Amino acid sequence: MADRTALTTTLQMGFSRATGPRKTVVETVVAWEGHFSAEELCSSIPEVGRATVYRTLASLQKDGVICRLMINGRAPRYLLGGTQHHHHMVCNQCGSVQDITGCGVDDFVDTVAQQHGYKPDGHRLEIYGRCSLCAGKEINY
Repeated sequence: MADRTALTTTLQMGFSRATGPRKTVVETVVAWEGHFSAEELCSSIPEVGRATVYRTLASLQKDGVICRLMINGRAPRYLLGGTQHHHHMVCNQCGSVQDITGCGVDDFVDTVAQQHGYKPDGHRLEIYGRCSLCAGKEINY
């Protein structure tokens, strides 16, 4: 983010009840580099109640400020800047997540939607496999 201070101020003004704990959650989310889980966020700001963290994350997601990534069998991960269209590659071994900023599936989505008389509102793509670090480690059973 280019100007995280301005973003923090804007986000805090958007809350009807910009309490101290909510401000702390917003400031922590804005400062976070990369994806995070709600539990990681809770651990980093133990002075803020768990319910406040979860409610604030839900509000930020609803407003399109953060994106929520569901990973098979794992807790959701979040990322600031959820308004930009992107996809993910998820490592099944270590759980790392890498963003894919280019989207090459728009034509496919449009074609399939047209074939079925469907009007899509959006799409999501996650590629599951092993990251370059894990792929280099052979597992011998």
